[in-house]
Amino acid sequence: MASNGGSGENSVVRYDGTNAESVHVELQSPAKNRAKGTTVGQGKRGSLVLFDRASGSWWNPKFDSPILEVELRERYFPYTRRRFQYALIYVMLACVCWSIFFGCAQLSSRWLYFLVGALILAVVAFILFIFTHFKVYQKFVLPTSLILSFLLCGLLLSSFTFDESDVSPVGTFAGSLEIVLLFYTFIPMPLFISVPMGALFSITYEGLVAYRYDQMKNIEFVVGKLLLHLCLHLLGIHIFIITQVRQHSNFWKVGQSVMARKELDIEKKVKERMIHSLMPRSVADAVRKARPDKEETDEEMADGRKKRTKSKRAKGEIIFRSFNMSQMDNVSILFADIVGFTKMSSNKTAEHLVGLLNDLFGRFDELCNKANCEKISTLGDCYYCVAGCPEPQPDHAECCVKMGLGMIKAIKQFDEDNKESVDMRVGVHTGTVLCGIVGTRRFKFDVWSNDVTLANIMESTGKPGMVHISEASYELLKDKYDVEQGEDVEDLRTFKKLIEYFDASQSSFTIKHEQESKVIKTFFITGIKADWKGDAEELNNSAKRTTDFSDNDVAQDQKDETAVTIDGASNNHMQRENSVNNVLPTDLLSRRHSTGFLEGNDADKLDDKDDNVDQSTNPLNDSRNARRDLKDREMIDMLNSDKANAEFFYMPPVDKLTLAFTDPDLEEDYRNHYFDSQLFREESVASPRYHSFIEMILSLILLLLITVCSFLVFYRSVVFIVVFVLCLVLELLVLIDIATDLKLGGGKKERCIGFAECMSSWRMRNFIGVLMAILPALTVYSNMSCELAEDDYWRDRFFCFCIIVSLLNFCNFSMLISGLKSLVATLVGIILLVLLNVAFCDFSWDLATTTAPLNSSALNFTTTTAAPVLSTVVVLMNTTTPMHITPVPDHIFSGKNALRFEIILDILLILVLTWFLNREFEISYRLSFHGSAVAESDTVQMQENKDQADWLLHNIIPEHVSDVVKRTSKYSKNHKDVGVIFATIVNFNEFYDEGYEGGREYLRVLNELVSDYEELLDRKCFKDVEKIKTISSTFMAASGLNVPSRLANKHPNAHLFGLMDFAVELQKVVANFNESIFNFNFILNIGYNFGEVTAGVIGTTKLLYDIWGDTVNIASRMYSTGEPDRIQVPEGTLSKLEEMFEFEYRGEIFVKGKGDMKCYLQKAKRAGAKWE
Repeated sequence: MASNGGSGENSVVRYDGTNAESVHVELQSPAKNRAKGTTVGQGKRGSLVLFDRASGSWWNPKFDSPILEVELRERYFPYTRRRFQYALIYVMLACVCWSIFFGCAQLSSRWLYFLVGALILAVVAFILFIFTHFKVYQKFVLPTSLILSFLLCGLLLSSFTFDESDVSPVGTFAGSLEIVLLFYTFIPMPLFISVPMGALFSITYEGLVAYRYDQMKNIEFVVGKLLLHLCLHLLGIHIFIITQVRQHSNFWKVGQSVMARKELDIEKKVKERMIHSLMPRSVADAVRKARPDKEETDEEMADGRKKRTKSKRAKGEIIFRSFNMSQMDNVSILFADIVGFTKMSSNKTAEHLVGLLNDLFGRFDELCNKANCEKISTLGDCYYCVAGCPEPQPDHAECCVKMGLGMIKAIKQFDEDNKESVDMRVGVHTGTVLCGIVGTRRFKFDVWSNDVTLANIMESTGKPGMVHISEASYELLKDKYDVEQGEDVEDLRTFKKLIEYFDASQSSFTIKHEQESKVIKTFFITGIKADWKGDAEELNNSAKRTTDFSDNDVAQDQKDETAVTIDGASNNHMQRENSVNNVLPTDLLSRRHSTGFLEGNDADKLDDKDDNVDQSTNPLNDSRNARRDLKDREMIDMLNSDKANAEFFYMPPVDKLTLAFTDPDLEEDYRNHYFDSQLFREESVASPRYHSFIEMILSLILLLLITVCSFLVFYRSVVFIVVFVLCLVLELLVLIDIATDLKLGGGKKERCIGFAECMSSWRMRNFIGVLMAILPALTVYSNMSCELAEDDYWRDRFFCFCIIVSLLNFCNFSMLISGLKSLVATLVGIILLVLLNVAFCDFSWDLATTTAPLNSSALNFTTTTAAPVLSTVVVLMNTTTPMHITPVPDHIFSGKNALRFEIILDILLILVLTWFLNREFEISYRLSFHGSAVAESDTVQMQENKDQADWLLHNIIPEHVSDVVKRTSKYSKNHKDVGVIFATIVNFNEFYDEGYEGGREYLRVLNELVSDYEELLDRKCFKDVEKIKTISSTFMAASGLNVPSRLANKHPNAHLFGLMDFAVELQKVVANFNESIFNFNFILNIGYNFGEVTAGVIGTTKLLYDIWGDTVNIASRMYSTGEPDRIQVPEGTLSKLEEMFEFEYRGEIFVKGKGDMKCYLQKAKRAGAKWE
């Protein structure tokens, strides 16, 4: 098992060792990761904002872009309409309830007016409800809201025009609070309308109440009620702003997530194309989302580099790494070499030479696609491909010959275009191959077998301008091509047998292979048979068409992408065929931010650079705004195309009843990983850290205001003071705890693990939140006493006012469970209802009896709840006898006051509104959390894809080269004093035997050995050494190509010393390997040279990093002419290395192309040698 090591990665890949193509990828949820103590990403510290891209106005929260603001209103219209419909439903419900109450109570002679008014309002609300279902409503949202608002205010205030009212001051006060709260919550109006309208309504209402009732004219009552209204307005403004903040924040996150998913799709296609340029699709599927070396773990080194460690294996035991290798029969292999390349390159600059190779190999790549061949790689000036691998192909031999003939014609066209005189030597052989990957880094898809070696021999023994084929290929092509016989070559596919060999020098036995000697016939293609010529002509002539495009094609190329030309040779034909959404593979190196997508105001970083410039006079301001608007429109287009997630703007994926997320892992994150959530780490008001702090500040203000009201109106008892002090202390303690969240953020969990985990747990957060919400009501209830219940100055009414406001305080703390808050609020309301219906004090009053005879004029008794006496009169009336009047008490807590029935209705309607609001607020918060979770998931996903792409690209080209490629889309550079080594297992062919599983298990051993080589590259001392490639059993590496790293060395030749040290370590790896692998000893020859090389990236789609030059050729000759298990260097290299290493003179050795050269063998590192 291996976990991806990039930042933010959380994928796990499992491999089936018995099946090379069996790969299972599991993406772990953030909840599972955090359960193990890990987090994904870290929050950025910055200035507090309302939300990303906020205009900066707290009074009117909106985006800094009108384009985004208009789109937000459009996206959230279903949510706005739904909440307005809730308001209409609530109004209809209240009207129906009040109509029933008016009809049953008939408290005054004007009861019918009140009933009709309630029914008219219900009918109007119903009409508006129907109207909201039509599309035309979207154009008249504000006028419709104003109509309802004015109607609600007018109807309630109109009750004061009657001398007799069927609604008490408690009922009108509750109704006024409900109306004001609807202004801020469910009725869609901007804050600059809601606040003035609500304030004017509150002042008008309280003025009419004071004018109507003498008891309400006391200054304590006037100030107290105004403070209660202030509490409600503060709560409403907070709810309005936080709702807007969450809407804007969620809109931005969803928009960015949609763009991220689009970017992911593009990047996935580009990445797949690049992977498929390295390896066929069937092989790529096994490594596309995984990194090799599953048994390895990453450890951070002092310099920040990753050191991979691996469990040690005991002597005699070998634990193989994952290995992808398949055997394919009936495969044709083509090798082609440029004749005259050395002469051509002798007078070319590095850039020019790489450009020429790009041009030529680009033509070959197109031919390869047309011939249905699979390109394997290029080795310097050698190009090789296969047909029939990895997918079977019946005409594989024909495809390779077509490819060869096309290459010969293509290079002639190349000579004409570039005024060169080079030719092609092509060899083709048919047989069996093993195809797959060897190594763990800088790997590529390759083929191995004796038949591959034979194909290489076909090329090396061929003739320029001709296709040289083997006898096996000829049998498949003899009816289609004319041939002439060539020279016989040795057949490497002969049967091998194991023999035991005694090494007298070491007095030990080793195992060797012995094989018989055979030869095979070869042939040269001289022409195409007449009866088959028509079928082959199209591809044979396509070599010329690779650079012969119509004017329209060229014009289109110039529109889509910038041509990279070398002496007029265009590579656009390759770019056009291999781009994805106009994104070239090289663009993958630099196409986006490391976090996956732009966060917050980072989308306009260019603007930020000029913050100190006066924007009104800055000529670049318009262009920056245009770029910003373009990005915004692009995001909107993405949103319009993402229909599946449209409802995520107003309804998260939650259970309709419980509101729990349908995804258990997301619900786990929401409940139990408070500190670890992305939303918590955000520097915006929508973050729980800041939102909780604001809610606590509001809760403290409401507690203080309600306490001031109680202090002004009620009796200042000891119980009240004690309860208030305790409540204040609790508020302050919780406020301090939340303030530490602001200061420390996620660091609080690290400093105070136990306390932080306890306070942030799901149950504790809800318990504390409910406790804070209940404190104002608890403070009010602490004033209840018989003295207050028996008071004749309406303090009992004011007590009800305070309880009603305290109930609405439960709409605060919107991050808690709505059901829990509403349930506790209901219990608080029930306590008031119990007090209204139970006589807990000894109420006494004068039972004065009057004997005055009454007539109809004398019985002119005004029964009005305006003096909430609800003077229920028991009249024992007889026209001839006196009437006895028994007054019912005016105290509402007497248990017998008929006003209690109206207050029950008031409380029930307040509780219904509280339930409604709390449910909507929880949905709103869960929506915000879901948006952040989706954004975080997309960020992690993008980071994983980017890291995987970077990892893949850096396996093609080094990181220091990719920095240049991402700017110029090409790379070529001459480097001086570069060290080059070739390390070859010279007796691997003796070890290799295709008689056992086609040789697959022998390549598995090679994979282990090469991977052990590559592990050395993680050591800090080898930071200047980089692998170039592997060629069969040859490992090629170089040092000094990374200029910045090289310049950081203290010694100018440190990179050369490091490469020699690396070569010595390779010898140790092979020695240790020999102890573990049966009784066969690998022999490692290493050739070392230094000098000038040309490094470059070849290909426009199939990128390949390589180095060329005489230095490379001599290094190759040093190993081929070297001695077993020794490191050989030429005389020129000795002068650079002898300062740190000891050498022994070997003598003059003949080197092909150089004649006799003085060579030396490395003996040991000098005592005390140190260059770091």
